Amino acid sequence: MYSLANTSKPAFYSSSDVADALLVLGHPAAGYVPDLHLWSPEYKAGNTRLFGPAYTVQMVPVTDTAAPKPDQHFVDAIPEGSVVCISQPANMVNAVWGGLMTARAQVKGALGVIVDGRIRDLNEQREAGFPVFARATSIMGAGPFTRASALNVPITMQPNPNHPAVTIHAGDYIVADADGVVVIPKDLLAQVEAQCKKSTEVDDKCMAALIAGESIATTFKKYRG
Repeated sequence: MYSLANTSKPAFYSSSDVADALLVLGHPAAGYVPDLHLWSPEYKAGNTRLFGPAYTVQMVPVTDTAAPKPDQHFVDAIPEGSVVCISQPANMVNAVWGGLMTARAQVKGALGVIVDGRIRDLNEQREAGFPVFARATSIMGAGPFTRASALNVPITMQPNPNHPAVTIHAGDYIVADADGVVVIPKDLLAQVEAQCKKSTEVDDKCMAALIAGESIATTFKKYRG
């Protein structure tokens, strides 16, 4: 379980490989969480790839006084070697993750953060080299608007009109890179890894054939059947 930012050796298989594998295995929505993008260390570029178990955080509006409150700050509770996954209420304009949180998360041993919402302090995130994925940015902090409510509970990410919502459970595996974010149910990890190995070996043969001058049609017929 690790993250690599702009290095030559990738962590696990790519998000695209994993999504393809989940489709083959018949998993709904291929585990894809649409509209989340890599913002740090670079914007949708480089070799950054996260792979690790999810630590989930459910946010609520501060006006929700009925929702429970954690015993400690959610960043202080980050398990070492985890990917922080935050669900922010839809249509909020504030950030729920910033530079100070990154500083503490790195000390705690977090691999990176996935925010179904907004972040801020981009320069601080990038200077720290911390992998951050989110929907958008903001200049406003969380305090007056949102708060953490529950930790390590199932969180449902915001749906796309053409794609169903994906739920992340604590301990599910996250793969995230410049192409996007995908969730592997923890009980499917071994099957996904085996399918990725099989499919990437086929893709490697296809790439070699195409570079050698074969057509797409011939190559796909030969190796993909």
